[in-house]
Amino acid sequence: MRKNLLLVMLLTTGVVAETTVYVGDQVKIPMRANDAIAKDNVISHLNINTPVTLIKKQANGWSHIKHDDKKGFMISRYLTSKKPGNDLVKSLTIDLDREQKSNRKKYKAMQDLTQQIETHGAEISRLNIKILNSNTQSLELNKLQSKLFNLDETNTDLTQQVSILKAANGSLHTTDFLTIISAVTLFLGFGVGMGMSRVSGSRNNKMYTL
Repeated sequence: MRKNLLLVMLLTTGVVAETTVYVGDQVKIPMRANDAIAKDNVISHLNINTPVTLIKKQANGWSHIKHDDKKGFMISRYLTSKKPGNDLVKSLTIDLDREQKSNRKKYKAMQDLTQQIETHGAEISRLNIKILNSNTQSLELNKLQSKLFNLDETNTDLTQQVSILKAANGSLHTTDFLTIISAVTLFLGFGVGMGMSRVSGSRNNKMYTL
């Protein structure tokens, strides 16, 4: 009876056959090479809920553990035999899903913006080409307007010259007409004079005859 009681006491006070325990809710608890706090005996840091193998829980507040085929020591109060619940996993999963959905929305929005940028770039290129064509047409229009202005000036000069020629031509016609009238009048006067001389001569002859 005493032997059985002693065995139970030994089991409850420290000697346990390599059971699985979990790192508590502290972040990155150091696993050390020996059961002492020192700067040079840290083997690794374990995150929360990391499963480790308990080799022996010691009476001095340290536990001998194994993780990834490495053996070391960790303060016992950082270990728990309670398996982590699924609430944290579910919460993290929900957060991850939300983040993924948000990322998908952001990626879709980024694609839409990229498409809009490409569309606007094409429109800008088209407008630039249109502006260049308009500038070319404006230059051609300016050239045509300049030619039209020159032709208008030339036409004005020609019109003035035609007016001058018409006036000169009118003067020539008037002069010719006056010359003809003067010549006709002169001839008529000469004829009348001759006729009157003949009449006078005839009268004189008659008088002499009488």
